Amino acid sequence: MQSDKEFAEINQRNLRRRILIIGAIVLAILAGLFIFTYDRVREIDDRVKSPIDILPLLMIPEVYDIQGYPAASERAFSRFLTKGNNHARFTQLKKFLRSNRVDQVVQPYELLRQGSDWQDLDEPAFAIPPKELWWGIVNTLRVIEREVVPRIGPVTVVSGWRTVDYNRKAGGSKGSKHLHFCGLDIVPKKKFSREQLVPVLKDIHKRNGREWQMGLGIYRGIRFHVDTCGYRRW
Repeated sequence: MQSDKEFAEINQRNLRRRILIIGAIVLAILAGLFIFTYDRVREIDDRVKSPIDILPLLMIPEVYDIQGYPAASERAFSRFLTKGNNHARFTQLKKFLRSNRVDQVVQPYELLRQGSDWQDLDEPAFAIPPKELWWGIVNTLRVIEREVVPRIGPVTVVSGWRTVDYNRKAGGSKGSKHLHFCGLDIVPKKKFSREQLVPVLKDIHKRNGREWQMGLGIYRGIRFHVDTCGYRRW
């Protein structure tokens, strides 16, 4: 016959087993609730209007002056979203950027600015690239986030994706990386002189450019080009 001590030990083991089973069930329920809640929040986030939609757009100028370079504003972009299926396509692009964790490097709408001279060229200020090109921008945003921003601070995109027509009218190369949604023309948000900025950019390219297959183009003033479609500099 089993002693009282043996009965007590058996009961303790059974109790521990029950506690472990109940704990596992509770954890599984909590994990399921977390996943469900996360998905619901994402779904709601996609339905809720973005800051671009709810900003007092009448108070925003049509064109920003960004360090001396004209750039179409959120106000102009809000009108662009009302045309055709632009809103749905932009929502898909934002999801893609978010899934690759590059949606916070710059404001996503800036990636769709075709350039600074859209008014002179009589071309749309914004354009959305076809979905098959979206992967081209991921590493470019990563190199900006990991190599450029730590050295010079936040940046603003003044030229991103370009259509063939825009690129031709702007005098761009037929092999322009803007056509592949791989290249961005950007300017720093902080105040830099050209003499201060250029040595830093060259150092970034020299140290880390080959690893990223980084293309760096330095233009007049403080505007510069970054892509990850081949290691080179001009």
